[in-house]
Amino acid sequence: MAEVELQGVSTTDEEEWTSIAGWLPESIRHAITPMAIGAIFGAFWQTIVLPNLKSDYPSPVQGAFILALLFSPLMYKYLVPNNKGNWKEYAMGMGILGFAYSIIWVSGWGAMFCGGYLSFLIWLWINSTWWQYELPSFRYGIWHAIGIDIGAFGGAVLAFIYL
Repeated sequence: MAEVELQGVSTTDEEEWTSIAGWLPESIRHAITPMAIGAIFGAFWQTIVLPNLKSDYPSPVQGAFILALLFSPLMYKYLVPNNKGNWKEYAMGMGILGFAYSIIWVSGWGAMFCGGYLSFLIWLWINSTWWQYELPSFRYGIWHAIGIDIGAFGGAVLAFIYL
């Protein structure tokens, strides 16, 4: 009979990503935190800013994007690992998608579908795939903008109901 030679396998970075220690901090940084920031901004806009405006625009989701762009240097510093790239690229990714979402929410046609349901499905897909890669700042901005959209919508609805 032929002898089978066994070789030991060393632990690599790839195996670290399959454990909770690998994906949990990334999920909190790129999924939960932008959504929580969006919820805070959306609730703030719904309860503090919107009652003082003469019209319903900018909506809480649009207001959350305005605030997110103002705070994008801080968000970049704390949410993008190793500060790769440039905060301006990050703000550009967030701003382009934020502008598209703002148009969707103003349009009225399909706003709930495109800005809510479809965004949530895209966000789930991105959260399940993108956390494994080192991404450019622009793409982190897009990822965080989707989380801010979902969080701002949820935060504004909850603030409207409970506050």
